[in-house]
Amino acid sequence: MDIKNIPEHELARLREKAKELAGSSTEYQSEYSSLLTRRVNHEPLQYIEEYVPFYSISLKVDERCLIPRPETEFLIELIKDNIKSPNKILDVGTGSGCIALMMKSFFPDSEVTGVDVSEDAIELAKENAKLNSLDVSFFESNLLENVKEKGHDLVIANLPYIPTENLNELDREVIDYEPISALNGGVNGLEVISKLIKEIEDKQYKNINLFLEIDSRKSAETLELLKDWDEVKLFQDLAQKDRYVFAKR
Repeated sequence: MDIKNIPEHELARLREKAKELAGSSTEYQSEYSSLLTRRVNHEPLQYIEEYVPFYSISLKVDERCLIPRPETEFLIELIKDNIKSPNKILDVGTGSGCIALMMKSFFPDSEVTGVDVSEDAIELAKENAKLNSLDVSFFESNLLENVKEKGHDLVIANLPYIPTENLNELDREVIDYEPISALNGGVNGLEVISKLIKEIEDKQYKNINLFLEIDSRKSAETLELLKDWDEVKLFQDLAQKDRYVFAKR
């Protein structure tokens, strides 16, 4: 990336970060030069700034997690509008903890748990829970493998859904810095999502609401995976792309 291609609003944010690191509003050129080099090398601005706003909270982000996307903020909005007073909430593939923490913020009386296959992501999610003073339990689990409790009435999952062959189409700042394991959905992009659905069915979860964020190109196939559920709905994102699936059993 050439410095000339960095928008002025990004340069302004880098200057503010440099001033913060330098502890000075005038003597910050060394810090600014260092941050600028990182951005020229395609490091995401969010990692350089270290924190991102997400819905109504602030999250620490680094290479341990995916940077939360606006599509996931809209998923939060959908859940808020469609679910009333859940008792036990499970966020599968929690990453930074963004979904689980917002669920606790919206439903303070609910018991909220977040799980992730990545130990590093779990550590970061715990840091974000502390940062926002939200009482959410986080632990390592490959999908539902280590989830012993039952009785969850709301399960949310934003899992890897990009087909392996499409990963090379992603921007450099994604491929070079964000954890690819959190994006790689296997050969057809549905490997992880289909495994979760099967685990829910095998564990005989009953009376649950499931929300999934999906690849818009895989909506029909995702609905097919849920054909035996009681109620299934497809929702679009703000760009009118099929992005979310709600299912009930």
